[in-house]
Amino acid sequence: MKKSIVFLGIIFCICTATIHAAVLIPLTATWKYKSDGSNQGTAWRATAFNDAAWLSGAAELGYGDAPATTITASKITYYFRKALTISNPAAYSNFTVNLRRDDGIVVYVNGIEVYRNNMPTGTISYNTVAASNCSDDGNTVFTFTLPTANFIVGNNVVAVEVHNINTTSSDATFALELVGNTLAQPTITRGPYIQSTATGSTILKWKTNSACNSKVQWGTTTGFGSTATDAALVTDHQIQITGLTANTKYFYSIGTISGVIQATTANFFYTAPVTGSTPVVRIWALGDFGNGSAAQTTVLSSYVNYLGANRNDMWLWLGDNAYSTGTDAEYQSKVFNVYGAQFKSWNFYPSPGNHDYGNVGYQSASALGTNFPYFNIFTLPTAAQAGGVSSGTEKYYSYNWANIHFIALDSYGALNTTTSPMYTWLQSDLAANTQKWTIVYFHHAPYSKGTHNSDTESELINMRQNIVPLLETYKVDLVLSGHSHTYERSYFMHGHYGNESTFANSMIVQTGDGSVNPYIKDAAHNGTVYAVCGVGGQISSGTTPGYPHNAMVKSLVSVTGSLALEVHGDSLKYKFLKSDGTIQDQFTMLKTNLLRFGSSLLLNEDELSVYPNPNQGIFTVKTGQSERVDLEMFDINGKLVLTDQIFDEKTMDVTHFPAGEYVLIARTNESVITRKVLIGK
Repeated sequence: MKKSIVFLGIIFCICTATIHAAVLIPLTATWKYKSDGSNQGTAWRATAFNDAAWLSGAAELGYGDAPATTITASKITYYFRKALTISNPAAYSNFTVNLRRDDGIVVYVNGIEVYRNNMPTGTISYNTVAASNCSDDGNTVFTFTLPTANFIVGNNVVAVEVHNINTTSSDATFALELVGNTLAQPTITRGPYIQSTATGSTILKWKTNSACNSKVQWGTTTGFGSTATDAALVTDHQIQITGLTANTKYFYSIGTISGVIQATTANFFYTAPVTGSTPVVRIWALGDFGNGSAAQTTVLSSYVNYLGANRNDMWLWLGDNAYSTGTDAEYQSKVFNVYGAQFKSWNFYPSPGNHDYGNVGYQSASALGTNFPYFNIFTLPTAAQAGGVSSGTEKYYSYNWANIHFIALDSYGALNTTTSPMYTWLQSDLAANTQKWTIVYFHHAPYSKGTHNSDTESELINMRQNIVPLLETYKVDLVLSGHSHTYERSYFMHGHYGNESTFANSMIVQTGDGSVNPYIKDAAHNGTVYAVCGVGGQISSGTTPGYPHNAMVKSLVSVTGSLALEVHGDSLKYKFLKSDGTIQDQFTMLKTNLLRFGSSLLLNEDELSVYPNPNQGIFTVKTGQSERVDLEMFDINGKLVLTDQIFDEKTMDVTHFPAGEYVLIARTNESVITRKVLIGK
């Protein structure tokens, strides 16, 4: 009598803890079998063979030793078939077969022989006897491994023939177990990080230490509810998820088809708000940061502390993101390892600098290509679904977020003359833009006298002479750059395309630094602010001849820091946040809605109404809302002349104000509305 043997209990208890097994054919599986001693030829091994007329029985199958299924005794050859469905063989590292036989055995998978034991060499036929009498009496468990290539997606067949030593053998034995092996869950070596987020979709990326398939789960709670997978075995993982709701927080997990690798409450993202809507949008921007310095981490800490419990919506990279040549290893050690917590939940949009191109040469043949880690690491919104015109390249692209249009340009690895692809695309994109705010960013600053000189360096000169006029034609509001390891911020200006010596006061649209008297941007005041913030990790006291640049209202050396921007409806608030947490520069820019003056601006009960308008200094403000509304009133020069709070409506008496045009701004937690007020005498 044979002893009862549990295959997994014997075989897999000695395996390392890094192997996980999925039993695909269990020890007691039911098999189709043929035990009449007939000649089945070779067709019976194939997947398509019709075995409907064969008998069925559970393993162990045999005779002479009280098997689970007794088959006909005293035959030379017995045939067994087992069909199984495997949805994804690539989900397994390999397969293990454990079997018992008495006397000899040959195993086929999908018609191909994969194993024989105690059988002669050469062709096996229905009357071939086993090589020897089975001395172990069928108690030995034989084990062999099969690669994934032996199996296909969908229907598979394992076919087995067992041979006796002769027709007088007292017993026969067959049992087989098939196990799919998966290695322990891979380790995440990069990410996860969030790419190309739109109102209804986003892309999640991560990197693992070994090749495996990919799975993402997501939902508005940590219970998730939706799943996307990719069966390809890769180390660089990318899953796009769609069907999302605008301006919504989603939690997510990442892993393999067989298990979760990472799922915490810190794994979440926000989708983009509806295009044109006016929620508060908080933006972090910095350049020249990824150098692994202590300054890099203090700049990060200062912004995280400044942000507090508020949500950060956007993270703009101004180039030279990983020093010193933008290698994959430098991106890993000096970027991903530093900002790990931020990558899990912040939407970020990079632009490349010369160091990201390995300093191969400005607009060289190599730089005009994309054979650099930057283009392998990131998946950027080159198509129109992000809200801009499709660029078809990750060198430059655009996207919308709420009522802001963002444009990322390449000032090193793309041509920028008026006939170049980037210029042509930029012109089309700007012409199609209908957003209230437009923010453009690229690495090489058009105006700088810091560690780089915009009068002498081609990269900076070309962007100023070729690109800046186009930006100003389409009334771009803010242009952000890096490259110089200093902080510089311009006046609210327009029309300066030459060297520093050609800058004139007439090019200043509105005097002052915008901190007390906000910059007013309307049809009559087409100005742009240019900022250089190449101090996200780099620091320098160096300057070039002409420092500070005449176009700059603020210039700082020997500092590190970043830009904290807040856009809310008709207002843009800008701050340079030094790494010690102090605010070293700031301004506010306001946009009016350019309504025509009439006897009344009453629109509907859900919007701000001012009447009569024009007036003699006494007018009523009506909101139609029971919640508190904060009011600010500015004169035509941008000076704040009144602050107040109202509920529903209030009559204002400003008869002491001089006659002229004023801007009234009403703010709630959800919206910002601007109206012009005309006071006559």
